[in-house]
Amino acid sequence: MDARKGTVRWRHRIGPSETSPLVANGLVYAGDWNGFVYALDASTGREAWRFRTGGEVKGGLALSGRRVYVGSYDHHLYALAASTGRLIWRGSAQDRFGSRGTFYSTPAASYGRVYIGSTDGKVYSFGASTGELRWSQSTGGYVYGSPAVWNKRILIGSYSGRFYSVDAATGDIQWQFDANGPISGSATVLGDVVYFSTLKGRTYALDPRTGKQVWSFPDGKYTPLVAGPERVYLAGYTRLYGMVHE
Repeated sequence: MDARKGTVRWRHRIGPSETSPLVANGLVYAGDWNGFVYALDASTGREAWRFRTGGEVKGGLALSGRRVYVGSYDHHLYALAASTGRLIWRGSAQDRFGSRGTFYSTPAASYGRVYIGSTDGKVYSFGASTGELRWSQSTGGYVYGSPAVWNKRILIGSYSGRFYSVDAATGDIQWQFDANGPISGSATVLGDVVYFSTLKGRTYALDPRTGKQVWSFPDGKYTPLVAGPERVYLAGYTRLYGMVHE
């Protein structure tokens, strides 16, 4: 759409989709419930390539270098060539009591690794170039949000109601914070503060080094916070707040 006028510039039909589009290098990447990953020309909407996974694609894609990474409900994380959609590797969730987790989380790529949460309650780290599993860490509940990467830490919440700081290299838990409610959305790091919300409708701001609470606010539910030049904006259940960072 035209950003100034809101008029439609092009449209391309895909299946039902929850994916936030990723725009990079002149392409728009998105997935759908039919299991497809699409790369569309950002100017025309023409399909550059598509790749089919074995299950619904619900999260977004992450781009690092010449690869895009995407999770699927077929229990796998995929690394694809960003320009062609060629499969580079496919990583798997671990077996657990005869079943495996699915990937709703949007992956995060950093430090030569790909980090992603799973419905089996674990956070996974895979080698970015090989897909080799480096570590997994249990959180006690579904992990739907995308990992936030900060200062060699992985910051992520869980449906267990706990928010974690995990060592990016080893997966060891550095600290955890009891948020008294399931955490579904992704965390946001702005400066030296990490923000997240719970499904009980409260937003927290923590010091990411220690897990100490900086403040909390009685609204917000999923991924609520974005930054502007002079303030932050918090999406509540029925209200939008402009807040000054002090």
